Amino acid sequence: MAVFMAMLALYFFSYFQRVGVPGTIFNELQVEVGLSAVSIAMLGSMFTWIYGAMQIVVGFAADRHGGARAFLVGGALLVAGSFWFPLADAPAAMFAARALTGLGASFMYLSLVKEIARIFGDARFTHWVGVLIGIGYAGGLTGTLPFERLASGFGWRPVLIAIAAAMSLAYIAAFLLLHRFGPEPTAGIPVRLSLLGDVLRDRRCRPLMVTSSIAFPIMFVIQTVLGKKFLQDFGGLASASAATVIMAMSAGNVVCVTLGGVLPQRFGGLRRPWIMLGASSVVAASACLLLGTWLKAPGWVFVLGYLLLSGSAFATPSNLTTIKVVSRPEAVAIAISLSNGLSYLGSGVIGQIGGVILASFRGEASETPSGIVYPHVAYLALSGFLAVLSLVNFYFASRVPETGKAR
Repeated sequence: MAVFMAMLALYFFSYFQRVGVPGTIFNELQVEVGLSAVSIAMLGSMFTWIYGAMQIVVGFAADRHGGARAFLVGGALLVAGSFWFPLADAPAAMFAARALTGLGASFMYLSLVKEIARIFGDARFTHWVGVLIGIGYAGGLTGTLPFERLASGFGWRPVLIAIAAAMSLAYIAAFLLLHRFGPEPTAGIPVRLSLLGDVLRDRRCRPLMVTSSIAFPIMFVIQTVLGKKFLQDFGGLASASAATVIMAMSAGNVVCVTLGGVLPQRFGGLRRPWIMLGASSVVAASACLLLGTWLKAPGWVFVLGYLLLSGSAFATPSNLTTIKVVSRPEAVAIAISLSNGLSYLGSGVIGQIGGVILASFRGEASETPSGIVYPHVAYLALSGFLAVLSLVNFYFASRVPETGKAR
């Protein structure tokens, strides 16, 4: 349990790295480093693409060598990349550092899911997965207003160096505790790529894989890449105010994912209602952003949209548990790996498309001392794109089977 808690501490910081960079310092990267909107979106996309692509590999590694061992390998890479990024001056080095950070972070989640299954068993799996994701979202919350305020006062590079130092302490604690208590025994499970085909052919899994590639990515891209920039450009909010809204959204994620792990067990044992609640929240949030942008609505409409988007997290624990239930026992790890991988691959794709949408209106944008301000039509196109995706997500969520038992 002590090793698990130390691992949770590093997972907290790994989520900070996902959220704080690049979205919170979007304008700073444009002004200081001279990066375009597409390049800044690529900083986020590179992280998520590598993270997503590695999930199958990490799933096999955690099965074969144990969650704790896989965690330590990834943790070392994560800490190294986190130190490198704020020390890098050239854009190429910054991209390489983010790639290394994404590679290390890709080991965190699945290694901890493996540990949860081993330590707590099936009976408490949904609850502890909710706790795990809630702790991750709490780490992401610190990457919003707290990071923005610290970066404003001390500079983003010194703050990120200090965060990397804290991460190294959490890693050392996990390493020493693991060395003291010993890693869990492993079965040396062989790699069977045929299981991936089994998951893809399973009709009960397909809707879950589609929703994994849309719902979380929409929320993640708003939270980490484009959301703060949108509020500053279109909503006219100052950097601190925009970061406050993102922080409130992140806090909502923590509350919703935690409740999503607890409430299904308290109210009937069914999972599908919580999955549909999450999908409905994404539709409502996207409608707020689209209609608000189209009608040039007051700022509170966009704040409401961001808070509604937090509701997507209600579905996360039930999604994961449903994947675990509908998959064959030997295919559970690969199914969870695929779902998590698609979430981050989807984040990279949607984030990059969002960056391209903004960049396509570069000729109509205006330059200010604090960064480039994109026009109304750019954000209308972006909101329309997200609204279409939300409807696709809702359709596939409605196709997810009920796997719980009403009590």
